[in-house]
Amino acid sequence: MSSERLYRTEGIVMQRRNQGEADRVLTLCTPTLGKTQVIVKGARKMRSRKAGHVELFARSRFVVSRVKHSWDIVSQAEMTEPHAVLRSDLLRGAHARYVIELLDLFFTEGEGGQALFDLLDHTLTWLCQDEDLSLITRFYEQHLLGLAGFRPELFRCVDEQRHRNGAVLLHPAPASLEQERQLPYGVDPELGGALCPSCYARRKQIPAVIPLSPHGLHFLQACQRGPYSRLRDETPSLAPPLQAEVERVMHHYITYHLEQNVRAITFLQQLERERA
Repeated sequence: MSSERLYRTEGIVMQRRNQGEADRVLTLCTPTLGKTQVIVKGARKMRSRKAGHVELFARSRFVVSRVKHSWDIVSQAEMTEPHAVLRSDLLRGAHARYVIELLDLFFTEGEGGQALFDLLDHTLTWLCQDEDLSLITRFYEQHLLGLAGFRPELFRCVDEQRHRNGAVLLHPAPASLEQERQLPYGVDPELGGALCPSCYARRKQIPAVIPLSPHGLHFLQACQRGPYSRLRDETPSLAPPLQAEVERVMHHYITYHLEQNVRAITFLQQLERERA
């Protein structure tokens, strides 16, 4: 086999499925090839040297052989970060499956790049180490949507027809103020983001438009500003009602644009209810 047919890449194992009697097909998120599929020959054999390096969620270095009209073949694999906690902790693993499924739904074969790879890698690491899993997931959603071209506009009212003379800036009061003293904002996924209180009041009869509290908008804006380290340090643990609200809003926004449900969210919500 000539050297021109070989290439090297890092990759995070997003999905695995069996192929034939002993092989395994991997879906990888890579920094150079985007989302791609490769096959590991003999990975399910007891003595396979590659089996331990292609675990779900793991980041590994691969040497891959190009193959025309078929999957490229993994010649060598070396795990660099196992993310092992995600395979042993049910709740953390459920969050990891959710973030993986979002990436898989928003990006097709060959799409992605270094920024997407880094976002997924960092998110899986945070899910292994940090305690506030909801905070990590909400941050990930905002930045994945940005890379996919679906990032919601949260800093200006998206009802342009009503604000022809200039967009209305959205400045929800700090979370220390009482929520009941403030009028609700809204989210219109069709228009692509948040509505000011007056526009929400006018459009709330539209089925796709849902309410968003000032606290919820303030938190989602903080998720977009980033980086995660600052969000983690400056954001206290979300109260259960606020956590449920922003999860519901983002699930609504995401499923509207995907035009389908995210399967992992059902199991994740069940686990979170049982934990609560």
